Amino acid sequence: MLPDGQKLEVLQREVTLILESEAFARSKANRALLEYLAKECLAGRGDEITEYGIAHGLLGRGDEFDPSTDPIVRVRMRRLREAINGYYAQHGDRVDRLIIPRGSYALSVLRVEKPSTAEQQNEEAVVDKVARDDVAGTEGSAQPPSDAQAPDRPKMRKVFGLRFVLFLIVVFAAGVLGHGIWHVVFPSSPIETASTEPGYPVVAIAPFDNLTDRAENDTYEKDVQRQLAGDLERFGRVNVRVLNADLNSELEGADYVLRGSILSLVGHLDLSVALVDVETGEELFQTRMSDPVDAQGIYASLRAVSHRMSSYLAAQGGVISALGRPDTGAAGAPDSVFSCVLKTDAFLSDYSPEKFQTAYRCFEPFSDILETDAVGSTSFGTLMLHSVPDFQFMDTSGLPEAMQSSPEKLTEYAEGFADRFPGSDVVFILLGAVYNVEGKTDLAIRALRQAVELNPANPTAYGVLSYAYLSADLLYEARDAALRAIDLGANASAYMYLPVLVSGIVHKNARMVDMARKGYADQVGPSRNMLLLAAASMIGDRDEVERLLAVVGTPEDPLAEIRMFVQGEIALSAIAGYLERAGLDVPEPDCLPSETASDPQGSPCAP
Repeated sequence: MLPDGQKLEVLQREVTLILESEAFARSKANRALLEYLAKECLAGRGDEITEYGIAHGLLGRGDEFDPSTDPIVRVRMRRLREAINGYYAQHGDRVDRLIIPRGSYALSVLRVEKPSTAEQQNEEAVVDKVARDDVAGTEGSAQPPSDAQAPDRPKMRKVFGLRFVLFLIVVFAAGVLGHGIWHVVFPSSPIETASTEPGYPVVAIAPFDNLTDRAENDTYEKDVQRQLAGDLERFGRVNVRVLNADLNSELEGADYVLRGSILSLVGHLDLSVALVDVETGEELFQTRMSDPVDAQGIYASLRAVSHRMSSYLAAQGGVISALGRPDTGAAGAPDSVFSCVLKTDAFLSDYSPEKFQTAYRCFEPFSDILETDAVGSTSFGTLMLHSVPDFQFMDTSGLPEAMQSSPEKLTEYAEGFADRFPGSDVVFILLGAVYNVEGKTDLAIRALRQAVELNPANPTAYGVLSYAYLSADLLYEARDAALRAIDLGANASAYMYLPVLVSGIVHKNARMVDMARKGYADQVGPSRNMLLLAAASMIGDRDEVERLLAVVGTPEDPLAEIRMFVQGEIALSAIAGYLERAGLDVPEPDCLPSETASDPQGSPCAP
């Protein structure tokens, strides 16, 4: 045992040597935890270290930290003990060893006796035999050769001992100095991914914690982190930072930190994630997702789970955008493009002309920035799309003339930004929507398929693609694309249910229609009640038919407001049939009044 007076000196020496080892140089998490424990112990507070203290002081957990549901401290302590044991396994000649007793967080020093000459010779003989067996192809895993030194020669023992002590002193001094110089000259920093424009929220992603019962699964911790970081970044609505370790010092400048755990890799890939506000420590979002691990392997399952998680978090209307709405006071300064993007999202929820003008004016100071911001330019293009009077997406009569657009101007804008940002899915979503409303269905489908290829996690791409398929009367494809959009979205937008509703009406699938009409009921717009009436007529809901008939009245052309969204002849014919069953008169298109109709008596509808 060491005298008490020497323990602190030896402890500090061992900590320094371990920190400068190759293994600890590669592991920022182990290094930070050991430094934290050493600082507390050397200050005489070793007995006061607690699980809560480590979670709060080092790992950035907030007041809601619950060790019964978040085992992060125990996981980190287990790994630190394993790393320290690994260090001494490679340095078997050391007689003073740093230990962390089980059930304690305080560092201690244990003095071990060096093995006798006979024991060393016996160990070397065993190692030689294992090595020979390995070369000869013997089954079983070879053990690493021992680092133990050969026995000292009697005449040299005293001289060598003095030299060894001097050597340790030099190593200790160099280690302390080198450790400080290293952190000054080469400060540790998080790994940055490609950034978007300033003003977008910054999300730091910590390495995932392996909570399975197999230590070899630690190798997947960075894989999950990097997959999720890449998928989040594709949306362009967040700046992503990939952290080397989940430490408070790593979170400077971030708005949110995303933490997660690997719960299982057997049969299913099972992950849990939580989004935490860096400033307050409040947990803002938590979910758990899994996917079967089949013949395609773990990484196929990882991609599937990561697509859903990234969509929930970063898609239009996702968790981060909802947190960043200007009226909630979260991320996104009023003078940033991201703030204008969120104002556009708010307009799309109800097509309010007032919200349109608010969003439009928000973008006016940022015309130069939009030239380099795919998300911002696409959001402004979406406003242009809805401001074309001929498209009838909204009531444009009250808009200033300067805010109204034309099909030609809109097409030129969308095609120009698709050329400028060929790697961005959102510009192809806009381009496909423009082509579709102009009746260029084939071009629309091509552009929207490109958007899906660029970001297969974006529900908006699938949602708009479903409308293009609907225009081409590709009803099964429209249904499947819409269902994929609904599956990916954290809160599926009501418009995504329309292709499912129409497909169900055409194919007389009452169960699908009933499901879709409930989701579509939240849609805002004049076409909603007419489509819901056709749905109620199809499934035989007489009470709903009577209620909706009182709402819609007797319009001259019940399909007038629907044709903007449903252009396929098969779909329009099916909807017309169920509206007639409900009691409405649906005239043939040739029977409708037209500015170019010079001889109404000559039409097929003439009496």
